[in-house]
Amino acid sequence: MSKEFKTIQFRVEDNVGIITLNRPEKYNAISWDLAQELADLLRELRYDDDVRAIVLHGAGKSFCAGADAGFLSGDGDRPLPGTSDASRPIPRWQRLYPGGPFFDAVRQLVNVGKPVIAAIHGHAVGGGLAYALACDRRFGDTTVKMSAIFTNIGVAPDCGISWFLPRVVGHANALMMVETARIFKAEECKQLGLVDELVPEGKALETALGYARTIAKRASAAVDMARRMIYMSQDMSLEQMMEYEGQAGAAIAATLDAKEGINAFLEKRPPVYRGF
Repeated sequence: MSKEFKTIQFRVEDNVGIITLNRPEKYNAISWDLAQELADLLRELRYDDDVRAIVLHGAGKSFCAGADAGFLSGDGDRPLPGTSDASRPIPRWQRLYPGGPFFDAVRQLVNVGKPVIAAIHGHAVGGGLAYALACDRRFGDTTVKMSAIFTNIGVAPDCGISWFLPRVVGHANALMMVETARIFKAEECKQLGLVDELVPEGKALETALGYARTIAKRASAAVDMARRMIYMSQDMSLEQMMEYEGQAGAAIAATLDAKEGINAFLEKRPPVYRGF
């Protein structure tokens, strides 16, 4: 992909797409442009069969320090419903969807249809925490600090935090986190489940890439469908899920990788998957 980016970086290694949030001077705080570039890239990657897994991390000293304070103030280049001066013109669509690309990036982290792994160091707070929680798995190093920090500056949770947080840390802990806006250090993050695996300082990206490469070598259609099923199961009954499993299972069984997997098992050899 030759597209030029202003606030993120992207490269592909071993069928793994590596996305770097690239505003290190701002601790990768989410600007309008960063959120838009991230959402647009993820939307494109959904249809890129060469990318079978994705790693998300941040340049510099932090993963992501949340939304850019300049934007939240309503005084930046783009107006924000609720905080900008009432005399400033705001597009109709933005009044209806005030989260704009900030929210859309979260949607696309889920809708990209392939595993997304977060490699976290330093701060992952506010919207940055939401982006981390929207990933399938989170590897954090010992410098990690995480917080649902919204109420510290008098704003309500956003970017899907109220959906992800109770599913990750449980109802009571989610309430505690949004009510106190407490900052948790690495070991506490691991205990709460905010980080799935804790690694030595400076090793989060390396470990996340190793995990992503392992996934990228698997039968990607089956992996992606399995991922979709887990998301769907959170809002469906057992009977609905088994009905879907039957239909989806038949479709995946018809792929070349499924045939390769079965043949390799019968022939007692490692499978060689091609991604379709």
